[in-house]
Amino acid sequence: MNPIKKTVLTAGFMTAVNCMAQVVQLNAGIKVVAEGTIQLVVDNSGIKNDGVFIPDSSTVIFDGAGATSIAGSQQTLFYNVTFRGNGTKINNGDAAVLNALEIEGTTVVDADGITNDKAFTLKSSDTATAYIGKLTNGDITGNVTVERFINTGTANGQHAKSWQFLATPTSGQTIFQSWQESGSTPSGYGTIITGTGSGFDITTALPSLKYYNDASDNWTAITNTSGLLQQKLGYMLYVRGDRTITSSSAAPNNTNMRSKGNLFTAFNPPPSVPVQANMFQSAGNPYASRIEFDKVYQASSGINNVYYVWDPKLNGNWNSGGYQTLSAVTGYIPAAGSATTLYPAATPAPYIESGQAFLVQGNSTGGNIQFNENCKQAGSRLVTKAQLNNYGGLPPNRQFLFSALFTANGMIADGNVVAFENGLGNELNESDAMKIVNGGENFGIYRDGKLLAVEARNEITDNDTIFFHLQNLKQQPYQFRFAPIAVSSNATAYLVDKFLNSQTPVSLTDSSIIDFSVTPELGSAAADRFMIVFKLMSIVPVTFIDISATRTSEQSSIVKWQTANELNVQQYLVERSNDGRHFISIGSTSMVSNNGSNAAYEFPDQHMPDAINYYRIKAININRQTDYSAIVRIDPLVRIAGISVHPNPVKDKVINLHFIHKKGRYNITLTDKSGKTLYKNTFIISQENTSLSIKPASIIATGTYQLSVVSDSGSRFTTQLLIE
Repeated sequence: MNPIKKTVLTAGFMTAVNCMAQVVQLNAGIKVVAEGTIQLVVDNSGIKNDGVFIPDSSTVIFDGAGATSIAGSQQTLFYNVTFRGNGTKINNGDAAVLNALEIEGTTVVDADGITNDKAFTLKSSDTATAYIGKLTNGDITGNVTVERFINTGTANGQHAKSWQFLATPTSGQTIFQSWQESGSTPSGYGTIITGTGSGFDITTALPSLKYYNDASDNWTAITNTSGLLQQKLGYMLYVRGDRTITSSSAAPNNTNMRSKGNLFTAFNPPPSVPVQANMFQSAGNPYASRIEFDKVYQASSGINNVYYVWDPKLNGNWNSGGYQTLSAVTGYIPAAGSATTLYPAATPAPYIESGQAFLVQGNSTGGNIQFNENCKQAGSRLVTKAQLNNYGGLPPNRQFLFSALFTANGMIADGNVVAFENGLGNELNESDAMKIVNGGENFGIYRDGKLLAVEARNEITDNDTIFFHLQNLKQQPYQFRFAPIAVSSNATAYLVDKFLNSQTPVSLTDSSIIDFSVTPELGSAAADRFMIVFKLMSIVPVTFIDISATRTSEQSSIVKWQTANELNVQQYLVERSNDGRHFISIGSTSMVSNNGSNAAYEFPDQHMPDAINYYRIKAININRQTDYSAIVRIDPLVRIAGISVHPNPVKDKVINLHFIHKKGRYNITLTDKSGKTLYKNTFIISQENTSLSIKPASIIATGTYQLSVVSDSGSRFTTQLLIE
C-alpha cells in the first residue's frame, strides 16, 4: 500500500464493495479503516500489519491456496473474517475477531502459527461475542483463545456478584492458567477462585467452583485448580468480578473468563455426555459458537426436549439466582421470564451461548447428549444480558397460563407454566418438565407426587385444577402475576387460598395481579396453600361483534355493543369493574331481534366513578346459560384544580359549587346587578374534591347574579349565574 498516514476503504450506503489485493502491508504509522460493510479479499497471500487496522463492520476474506495470512507486529482486529479456498492458512501475527469467523472449502487455519506462540482470539464484550461458523470440509488447528464476557458490576443493566454456569470450549490449559490467569491480576480478566485444596486464591470452607455430579444428584467441589480446565459437564463458578476484586465487601466489576487451547471441530468432535434414565445431567456447550438446543435434542438420545440454565438475576428476596426452565412445549419461552431477569417474558430463548452450560433430564431409557456442527447458530447474546430474538413462536393451537411469584419490591423470584392441548396427556410424561429447586423462593406445580416447572396437559375441562407448590418463602408480602395466552373464552378461573378460605377471579383474557402475605400464622406458609380451579361456561347462541364505552360527562358514559346470530337470549346484563376482574351488574336490556339476526344495543351509565372503569356484557339465554363479551376500558377522569358551578343555569334555586384540589377557608358572596348582597357565608374546605350546595334563605327571582368566592390568601373566583 502507498505510504500514507490514513487510508479509508469504504462502501456506499447499503452497498457492499469488494476490494481485491494480493498483499496488504501496513507499515508503521499507517492506519487503514475498512469502513462500513466493505469486503476486502486477499488472494493467495495475507496481511502484514505493523500499523493500525480498524475493521468497522467489514469482512476480510483470505482466498486461494495456503499461505501466511496474518503477520506483523501489531494486532489485526477483524470484525468478520473468512478463510476459503484450500491449503493451510497460517496466523503468524496477533489476530482477534469481534463477530464471525467462517471457514469454507477445504481450508485449514493454523491459528497459532509455526512458532506456536501467536495469539488468535475470539473476543467477547457487552455487545457481542465472536463465534466460529459451521465447519464441513474445513478445519481450524492450533491454539485459540476464547473469551466469555461476564456483566458483573454496579451500572445499569449489570448484576451483582453471582454464580455463573460456564462451559469450556478449549482444551490444553489448567484452571489456574486460564480462569486464574496464572495467578496474575490483569484488569478485566479472570476471577478469584476460593475453596479447600490446592491452587486456590483464598481458602474457604465452601467452594466457588464446582460441577454437577449426577451420581449424587448434587454439586461436587473442585479441590485442585492445577487440573485441566476442559470439562464436558461445565462448571458452576462464583464470579465476583475480575481478579482485582479480592474481598467480599469490594464492589463487583465486569470481567472476561478466557481460556486458550484446541477447539472442537468436525475433525475433532466433542465427546458425548451420558445421561442416566430419569436423572439430571449437566453439559457445557463445547463450541466457540452459540448452539440451538432443539438441534442438540435431535442429535441426542434418551433426553427430554427441555433444558435448564442458571439466571443470576432471578433473585427474589434471597439474592441467590435461580434456574430458568426452557421447554419445547412452551416454544422455549422461559418459565420465570420477566423484564428484570436475563430471560424476558414471552420471548423464546432457544439458544445456548458460547461459554454457557446447561442441564437436561434423561427420559425413561436414558442416553447421551450429542453435539455436531449442525447445532451451531450464527449470532451471539450475552449470558448475562437480556436480548430479544426472533425464533418461531408459540406452538399453534396450544393454550398457556404463565404464573410468576414476585417479591414486594417487584423482583421476580420464580415461575411456572401450564400448557393445554389435547394429546399432551394429563398423566406425567416427557412433555412435563421437572422443577429444579432453587436456593431461594420456589413456585412450582405439584402433580402426582412430582414437582414441575412446566405442566403439559389436555384442554381445560370443568373443575380442572392447578396445584401450586410454594417453598422457602419469607414472612412478608408477595405477589402472584398470571399471564394467559390463547386460553379458551369458554373458561373461567379462580385462585383458591386455603389459608384465607377465599376465591379470587383470575382473568383468562388479560394479566392478573394478586397480592398475598406470608405471616407467622400456622398455614400461611403451607406449600399447598394455593391452587387454581377452572370452570367451563355453556355457550349462548349469540356472537358479540364489538363493544365500546365512551365517557359522555364527568360521571356518565354510554356502552354500545353489536351482536350476530342472536337467538333464544333472555337478557343482556351490563357489568362494570374497577380492576378488570371483579364485575358488578349495573343494569340490563331486553332483546331487539332474538331471531338469529344482528342487533345493536346501548346502555347509559349515569353513576360512573372517576377512576378507571371496565365494562363487559353478559348474555343469558332462556336455559340460564351465559356468555361474555370482550372487556373495554374507560380511563379515569382527570380533574383540573379549580372552582366551578354546575349546573349553570341554576336549577331549583340551589347553587352547586365544586372545589377541585382547592382546600382552604373561603368567603362566598352572592350579589344582584345593583351590587346588593343577597347571600354571604364562610366555609372551610378540608377535602381535595368537595361539592358545596348553597340555597339562600331569601326568595331570589329569576335573573342574572354574580357569585364571588374569595380565599384567605386573597385568590378570587367570580362568575355570573343565571338563576331559573
